[in-house]
Amino acid sequence: MCAGEDMSTECGCGGRHGQPGHHSRGGCGLDAIANRFFRPYVLLLLAEEPAHGYELMKRLSGFEVIQNSTEPSFLYRVLRMMEAEGLLASKLDPTGSGPARKVYELTGEGQEVLSMWVAKLEEMCAFFTSFGRRYAALSRAEGRSQ
Repeated sequence: MCAGEDMSTECGCGGRHGQPGHHSRGGCGLDAIANRFFRPYVLLLLAEEPAHGYELMKRLSGFEVIQNSTEPSFLYRVLRMMEAEGLLASKLDPTGSGPARKVYELTGEGQEVLSMWVAKLEEMCAFFTSFGRRYAALSRAEGRSQ
């Protein structure tokens, strides 16, 4: 099931949760997860230090879930959207060789959104930890009944 979606709802991948084979179509796989968490990854990296797009692409490869799942054009579209939303600000940096590069940095609003993501991710982590414990208990109980 996609995060935050009910099993009976239509999904962004065109399928319907609860139908056989729904997740095998790929829309709810790792690529969908990567895209869903792409923005907080970008916010985190820019909170660490301002960067231009190429540098962000290199740094994003350190996050396993999105490794090799993103085209540069996708990153630049996301950066433009986030800047339009006021989460990022950019300026041209003429230093270095070649043409000036657009360097992105987090705004105050971007920092607030990052903080909200962190709180939500901590909540989700607690949920998944609880889920895992219950599943492990179920597995142990099934092992004893056999």
